[in-house]
Amino acid sequence: MEAILEAAERVLRTEGYGAASTNRVARVAGFSVGSLYQYFDDKQAVVGSLLDQALRAEAERLAQLLDTLARAEAAAARERSVRALLAERRSKAHLLRILDAHAPELCGEPPQRHVLRVQAAALADPLHRFAAVHFADAFRGAFDEGLAVTSRLVHAVGYALAVDGPDHLDEEAIARALVDALGALGNGTSPLLPVVRELQGAWSHGGSAFADAAGRARRIRETRSALMRGADLPPGALEPTVFLVAALGEVMAELREHPAPGLDPARLADVGGRLLQACLGVALR
Repeated sequence: MEAILEAAERVLRTEGYGAASTNRVARVAGFSVGSLYQYFDDKQAVVGSLLDQALRAEAERLAQLLDTLARAEAAAARERSVRALLAERRSKAHLLRILDAHAPELCGEPPQRHVLRVQAAALADPLHRFAAVHFADAFRGAFDEGLAVTSRLVHAVGYALAVDGPDHLDEEAIARALVDALGALGNGTSPLLPVVRELQGAWSHGGSAFADAAGRARRIRETRSALMRGADLPPGALEPTVFLVAALGEVMAELREHPAPGLDPARLADVGGRLLQACLGVALR
């Protein structure tokens, strides 16, 4: 079975999803197509298994890193964890784009939600241990809600960078802004800017969570319009901030539509608002 998945990976990387028929994959693997069918029912089963295997391996590597970083200095731990996730997502961008384009037939659910579900078992405890060391003060009595929002935000940013690959954006600027915003989350409170309340209201009422490419593009446009109206951001900071804030909007919509057991909606909204304020504060400084 492993040889079949390795062959599927080669075909997908070099020839694309359309070329990855069971006949083509079997031929590259050196199998008969009949032998392939002993393990997989169809092309979708082959590709879905390959995707989930890659996602579980990514989660295991990140889990090991998070446990190592639980003993590191806080700023270095934030930096290394964010950059590791972005690098992992970049390395499998071709697979994530296939998942994004063919999610109904490959997993039957929104692709970003599928990634979270496949990786949850490996990452849940390491994320909790990591956050208990580095974010307990920042989450201020809303630990579970803070962990839910921040971990999903890093996931959503990494996914969108890998899948959408916006040419006009500097990945380094986004990584730096995300790390700095996470670091600023524990700073003192300040009155919420009007644009924060506007965006929170939009997240509460409209837009499907973890949407397809068209839905993500629409949220980007709506976010850009709101920030151009309500936040006097420097020109160079506008687009990275739009990208981060739109990803946060996806996360908050997902937590609204699919609430995790035991999480308090008011606390989730508070963490989301503070993180949004942190993203804007980083851009304005």
